[in-house]
Amino acid sequence: MPRPQDKRVLVVDDQEDVNYYLCTALEDAGFQVDSARSVDEALASMRKRAPDFVSLDMVMPGKSGIVLYHEMHRDKAWSKIPVLFVTGHAKDEHVRRDLDAATALSQSTMSGPATYLEKPVTAAKYVQAVAEILHVNITEGETVNEGPAEAIREELQELIRSADPEALKEALRLLKRP
Repeated sequence: MPRPQDKRVLVVDDQEDVNYYLCTALEDAGFQVDSARSVDEALASMRKRAPDFVSLDMVMPGKSGIVLYHEMHRDKAWSKIPVLFVTGHAKDEHVRRDLDAATALSQSTMSGPATYLEKPVTAAKYVQAVAEILHVNITEGETVNEGPAEAIREELQELIRSADPEALKEALRLLKRP
């Protein structure tokens, strides 16, 4: 089974802090990482050295991640590179249409020629998704530790997503009490 240091990942995200966060998470896990902040930068990077994997923001100024995804599928060598969309817009109607048109996703599952994670994403979940897609073995020393506070935040975010609106109002009222 390949190790992280055997794989090169291209992270494409226009937000500097998100780009840095994702790159750092992958580097900490041992991956080789290239970075781009636009579709044009990503294409230039890929022409220099094709990655084994592309982490791609969906919504960027200028050309969207879908444009890069389409460009990749026009090139025989690039068309087999797995893509992970990392987006905060997966539920937006126009983005969903783009995803469906690209046949990149089916509902909210991680399957098909491309998969996605919704922002905000934890470093551990992100690295785990990349490792699973690349069939890479992450050893104990290469794992990303979230810590107890991060685990609690993640659990709360999941509960909030599925909570009844009245229960959310009550929880907010309780949290605001002195």
